Parts: sequence; structure tokens; C-alpha cells
Amino acid sequence: MKKKGNTSDFSSQRNAELRAAFFSQETYSTSDSAISKVVKTPTSRFWVDPARARDVMSRMEKDPLATASMHPERRRMYEDLYRRYQEIRLQFPGQSKIKAVTMAIYSGAPEFYLSTWRARHIVYDNI
Repeated sequence: MKKKGNTSDFSSQRNAELRAAFFSQETYSTSDSAISKVVKTPTSRFWVDPARARDVMSRMEKDPLATASMHPERRRMYEDLYRRYQEIRLQFPGQSKIKAVTMAIYSGAPEFYLSTWRARHIVYDNI
């Protein structure tokens, strides 16, 4: 598991996409409602490392409550990713687990799965 304070390889890409979504709004308000709207915009991928996601998907296959103690946004992300992963496994049964997880990750995500606090922090740090 990633240690608190470490940055992922994709953090700068995620932050750039979040900033682009923020600045594409008609208003540059950092109110909770404006930031929530930005966080709910679709993004190019699920922002998780494929190896980490494979480990979580494996745990979820064994224990459906494996994500119960996670932060709500992270839990929703893994649950949505798991559904997408399961669809890919049915569609391509011969694929390895890591390949199916990677395909799910890069198929696009319906939202950023960030709290409004974290998203605001990203936007403020990069303005």
C-alpha cells in the first residue's frame, strides 16, 4: 500500500486533468458546489496503479467487504473499477488478471473520486 505523503507516478497527470476540468467551467469558483461538479466530471482513467488495483480486485473476489474500511471516495472507485473489471473478464475470459485490470483502469472513469477538500487543495496548489 502506498504510504501517506508519497506521490504516484500519475499524480501530475491527474492533477492536470482536474485543473483542466476546473478551468473549463464557466466560473472559477472554489465553492463546494463548484468543486463537487468538477470532481464528478468524467476522466480519462481510474487514478490507481494497475498492480495496486490487481491486489484490491483479488481481495474483493475473496471478500466482498474488503473495501469496507476505505475512505468513501476510494471505496466507490474500487467498487466501480471492480464492476468494470468483471465485465472485461466476462468479455475476454482468456485475459490475465493484470491485463483485465489494466484494461478496466484505462477505459475511462465516470469521475475523479476525490473529496472536495482534496480537489480544492490540488487546484489551489497549482494555480
